[in-house]
Amino acid sequence: MIYSEEKSGGLAVPLIAILLAIAGILAVLVATGGRHDSAVGRVWVPQVQQQGSGQ
Repeated sequence: MIYSEEKSGGLAVPLIAILLAIAGILAVLVATGGRHDSAVGRVWVPQVQQQGSGQ
């Protein structure tokens, strides 16, 4: 059977949920991005020690 009756609000609920999720993620990023802790983004990379071979 083919129903010509359109469903109203079928797209509104998922769209609102997606927009709320995006807003929540942005709020968390703004809240945590304000902290300027210099040790957070550091990565320790060992330096290569040169041997005394003269090369």
